[in-house]
Amino acid sequence: MKWPLYFYVIFSLTFCVSPVYSAEIRLNIPKVSDSPKQHLFYHELLTQAIKEIGHTPILKVHDIPQLRIKRYLDLGTISIYWMLETTERNQHYIPIEVDLTNGLIGNRILLIKKGEQPLYDKVKNLADFRDLGLVGGMGVRWFDAKVWQINGLPYHEHEGNWEAIFKMLVRGRGIDYFARGINEITLEVSRYPELQIEQNLLFIYDRDFRFYLSKTGTNAGEKYKNVISLALKKAKESGLIDRLIRKYWGSDIESLNHAKRIKIYLSLPSEQ
Repeated sequence: MKWPLYFYVIFSLTFCVSPVYSAEIRLNIPKVSDSPKQHLFYHELLTQAIKEIGHTPILKVHDIPQLRIKRYLDLGTISIYWMLETTERNQHYIPIEVDLTNGLIGNRILLIKKGEQPLYDKVKNLADFRDLGLVGGMGVRWFDAKVWQINGLPYHEHEGNWEAIFKMLVRGRGIDYFARGINEITLEVSRYPELQIEQNLLFIYDRDFRFYLSKTGTNAGEKYKNVISLALKKAKESGLIDRLIRKYWGSDIESLNHAKRIKIYLSLPSEQ
């Protein structure tokens, strides 16, 4: 029996096209108890990006100190976390290969003691800054420490709660400044009236935050790799990431005079 052409068209449309469906994407995700507003951008980005590709995000939020978050990601207690990209993390967890802040997180501004701005006023380049011999404060095993080391800049790594670095700076205990992200420094300086934001310099290295998924455990995020990767690629293309950067950090970028600062570009370690 010879079937009419329109039958084959209908058959193809009915049976050969993959169905579009809405799924619930259930993620256990941290809120950093040490930095109570840090998560807002990343949670909203993830939520809106998943919705934009037609799925339903269900985020179960865990309040966790920053020092414990990677341990929880190792165990699969949490499904996903945002971190600066490194080779080690790309191997240890499952990276979603989409930059989250358009490189903004790799822009560092110094938090210094009040009254010490004149120390920095004559700095025009990396060599000038290096010649000052000032010591930066870092958390233990932070990527920034590797960057400072490869650029010949003195630094001190603090064991324990990284927030103690602010108090060390206030009291002059072994460090002279604390390099912070543009998305962090405005809120932080408001909590420490003895500190101020250095006015002229911007330290830049080519690195960004990515989402990392846990591989094993009860709440492992591995099964959502393809969905989240698609969602974030679409968020980049649609301008969602740009809009959220402006929403959360646009006023900070403007108030910190980002465009007019002296830009000091830092080399990255070969093993990142």
